[in-house]
Amino acid sequence: MKIAVVGHNLRVAGGLSVGQNVVSALGRIADEHDYYFILPAGVGYENIAKPSRSSCYYYQRKMGSVGQLLFTEFQLPRLVRASKPDVIWALGNFGIPNPGVPQAILIQQAYLLYDPKEQKKPTWRISPEIQYVKRCLRNSLPGTKLVFCQTQTMAGRFRTEFAELLNGAEVGVMPNAVSASIHSTEAPIPPAIRDRTDRFILFALTRYYAHKNLEALVDTFVEHREALRGVTLLLTIAAEQAPAAAAILKRIQDEKLEESIVNVGPLAQSELASYYTHSGALILPTLLESFSGTYVEAMRLNCPILTSDMDFAREICGPAAIYFDPWSTADIRDAILRLKGGGGELREKLVAAGRSQLASMPNKWDDIVGDAIGRVTALAKPRAHATRAIPIGGGAIVGGGSA
Repeated sequence: MKIAVVGHNLRVAGGLSVGQNVVSALGRIADEHDYYFILPAGVGYENIAKPSRSSCYYYQRKMGSVGQLLFTEFQLPRLVRASKPDVIWALGNFGIPNPGVPQAILIQQAYLLYDPKEQKKPTWRISPEIQYVKRCLRNSLPGTKLVFCQTQTMAGRFRTEFAELLNGAEVGVMPNAVSASIHSTEAPIPPAIRDRTDRFILFALTRYYAHKNLEALVDTFVEHREALRGVTLLLTIAAEQAPAAAAILKRIQDEKLEESIVNVGPLAQSELASYYTHSGALILPTLLESFSGTYVEAMRLNCPILTSDMDFAREICGPAAIYFDPWSTADIRDAILRLKGGGGELREKLVAAGRSQLASMPNKWDDIVGDAIGRVTALAKPRAHATRAIPIGGGAIVGGGSA
């Protein structure tokens, strides 16, 4: 069977992780099919071992958002149709309109299903880029037979938001799993933690995005400086990620909080186990998520979780987290102090709950992708034709993006 896998827009953060894990898993567990991959260039996909009968188009992003829009509107549909697939699997929130063959879509973008008006104190807005992605999704849904969301929470929101466009399409769940590169718990203590062994360490693992609500953590340390004197927060942002990220780093200096809030900068996957393993807790005051693999990573590495009392967090973490109101610095402070003062008993209770929570979830990418590709190929079985030969090459480049 010929499968077009579309992931040209999965180039950063969680989208990149999911895209790379899916492509890698296909090479291990679904090698019997022919694949045409459309993937972003220069972010690591080239190095992934792909199925033996694969060809790849690596999209070179040029001219920023405008270039990507032109590629999405004009070149992408032509590339997909020219590959003559039996089925299309779009991994990046939308497919192509009028695909002509069965199409499945994986939804990873929580902005598509959360309204800023739901928030007590709106801290983010729907950007023109997200409005465009939502339009692309709407345009591609009439030709779509299967939609994957990453949680039951997202699936329920999706059915409500797009009910009039589903047209009989199935809505299923395809969760995340922990990447193999961070399974190890035998990890050295990072310098940022080793130099602060007398302090309670909070690990806030995320790039800067408005919905991650990192400003609330800084506000908490400013407003409750004395109560949190024995606590250090580790951030993983970079000033160039957004003007607001630079503003956070400047505020830390202006408020003289360098001992209480330390920015270690973006981390490689290979570094994460060290931070999870040797931190007192993961803390995420996020306001919306599609899944957040960060939660399952923390549970896998026995790191307690402090996070927002929101529907997505409750589904993934269950009893493995202490929840707080993400708009209340007092509530965030109290959650931190509850864990810090709870001793080993509370920590072990959360860690044990995390192990139980993980045991109830699919926890291997091969199992998750195996189930998903089975459902995707089932869409095309009534109409599949003879397999077309593709030159062996494990992902040979057959084109380069021009937008």
